[in-house]
Amino acid sequence: MTSAPDDLTAAPGADPGWPRLHPTTQSAYNRILWNGGLSKSEVAKKLGLSRTRMTAIARDLEAAGLIVEGGREQRASTGRPADMLLARTDLFHFLGVHVRADELVVAGIDLANTVVWERRQPVGELDTSVIGAHCRKWLVEAKADGLRVAALAVCGSTERIDGAAEGMGLHAVVPEVVRLEWEELFGVPVWVEDDVVALTAFEQWPRLAEGQDSMALISLGRDIGFGLVADRKIILGAHRRAGRFSHVRVASDGARCPLGHRGCLWAESSVTSIVQDVTGARSLADVLARAQAGEQAARERLARAARGIGAAAGHVLNLLDPDKVILTGDSPSILDSRDGDFEEGLRGVYLAPEPPIVEVTVFDFLEWARAAAGLALYRRLAEYDR
Repeated sequence: MTSAPDDLTAAPGADPGWPRLHPTTQSAYNRILWNGGLSKSEVAKKLGLSRTRMTAIARDLEAAGLIVEGGREQRASTGRPADMLLARTDLFHFLGVHVRADELVVAGIDLANTVVWERRQPVGELDTSVIGAHCRKWLVEAKADGLRVAALAVCGSTERIDGAAEGMGLHAVVPEVVRLEWEELFGVPVWVEDDVVALTAFEQWPRLAEGQDSMALISLGRDIGFGLVADRKIILGAHRRAGRFSHVRVASDGARCPLGHRGCLWAESSVTSIVQDVTGARSLADVLARAQAGEQAARERLARAARGIGAAAGHVLNLLDPDKVILTGDSPSILDSRDGDFEEGLRGVYLAPEPPIVEVTVFDFLEWARAAAGLALYRRLAEYDR
């Protein structure tokens, strides 16, 4: 039995939380923060506000300590110098916990999405009380270290937590009734979400440029996750996820998955399937090493996986037409030196003449915790943003 650090009692001395702002004021602050600073006229234009209303909003944000004046800058949008408004990024912090079967990883970020605090905790079993006790302990430690925590997010796979038994998803370990109890005990908003939803929230901020408002994310691993952003908002379905994408068909002559689908993305490109198909391999690292050493079977299997990922990206681009597609998880390792195979799969499906924007990003377990913290930040800012 894994020991909890303390009984689960309320976190002492919680700081005042995020100020409750008028929805329009919150929207103005969010634009200032996400754009790294804007002039009053730029914020007013984005939100359709009068000069008088924008002046009042800026005054309210300054009174709350959320923004400061940043001097005058030449602005491309107007061609004239303008007084800049800058968000204070050190005022509040957000904790994110990534749950795996044998370890909890927590990261604390500031409003600039920069990691300022982190911890790792091995666990012997996935027990609700153990996770809750460690979250409480970390909230206390973070406060002692000078962080002013405005929200907490606990994230992991809602289908099967990494390294856990089949069917043990995050919501089975931390059900809604427990989340509500934690909010009462901890004194801060708590979200419990799928880790791919968290990753989608984390990725949309730095990767969507001016004029871009949509993005799809595919995370390759033992299983396959999918996330979607439209109008700069995370899209979730009836079951709190973007939808199931693992079994879309990507190869006409591929292998069958355990569900009986021939040539689906899971059968072609999941790490589980890749490792199972290479005789004697115990991990993706084994397959990669053997391919690097020139083993033909490993090379061909990884090429097939890369084509499957390309076809999957093509299906997403055809169906949703996002500004960009982000590939993460084990995608960087699988696609390394296999651009041609990826392009072959993509071009076999993608129909539009415009070249698509596809980006590949590398993540470790701390980054998953940072993504969870990013989700807490996103949810906190979006709560009153209407």
